[in-house]
Amino acid sequence: MLKLYTFVCVLVGVVALAQPPRIELEPNGFAPVEVSIPSIPNEKLVEITKAWAAEYNKYGQRNNRGFDATDVTNNTITISAFKKNAFYYRDRGEAFEHKINYSMKIVFSQTSYSVTFTVNKIFTDSDVELEYNIPNYFTSAGKLKEGYLELDTSLETTVNDIVNSHYNFIVNYK
Repeated sequence: MLKLYTFVCVLVGVVALAQPPRIELEPNGFAPVEVSIPSIPNEKLVEITKAWAAEYNKYGQRNNRGFDATDVTNNTITISAFKKNAFYYRDRGEAFEHKINYSMKIVFSQTSYSVTFTVNKIFTDSDVELEYNIPNYFTSAGKLKEGYLELDTSLETTVNDIVNSHYNFIVNYK
């Protein structure tokens, strides 16, 4: 009975430590985040990530959907894709929605991985590329510029949905 109790306590402790990643928007973009995962060989993690990217972006190349897997090694992969309605902001009562082209550079070790999420390009909802990038939405003091109400929370929500989708795919892999 004591062994069973000890096993349950250890299992609960491991599950409690394996929290999904949380990425926050900073004036220069998103800082890399380190995530703990169950022990899986790196090569398998790369394969699982490709499968996740295919599933997450399953609508093919039409309308800028689909994904690219680049810089693939035995423990790294970079996934690039588009995300429609990635963020919005309100300015003087008018709402603006934007699509992004992003990349996720993932570096695996057997029991953890790091994710660096980068917004490469920003587009209007009518697919016009903007010259703005993430730092352009912030002041030199690191505060969100006036007129971009809710941009940070909406973009963080989208990015965390993407990163957590990947995390859940790995953790639930069988």
